[in-house]
Amino acid sequence: MVRELERTEISEIADLAQLVDEVRASGRPRALTRNGEAVAEIRPAAPRKAASGGRGFKPKPRKAADVEAFLSAAGGWKDIVDVDQFLKDNAESRHISSRPPVQL
Repeated sequence: MVRELERTEISEIADLAQLVDEVRASGRPRALTRNGEAVAEIRPAAPRKAASGGRGFKPKPRKAADVEAFLSAAGGWKDIVDVDQFLKDNAESRHISSRPPVQL
């Protein structure tokens, strides 16, 4: 669960608002110091996510030619791969260790 930060309105604090504008424009955080000691940081806010709630990923629209090519590939290996032999080899390989023995 993401904890909301406490918000402080800065539009009336001109110097701070200017500093915030500089941080936003540069995209780089700044350390705020008092008597040479860092006491706080100002960082640019993360970009807002899409309204859909996703991470902004939008798949490309499917073209009819792409769909046709995908469907034509279905079963393309049926004459090349012996499925029964593959399953047998796969089951046997699960009982063979591929790790080197541990020496203590």
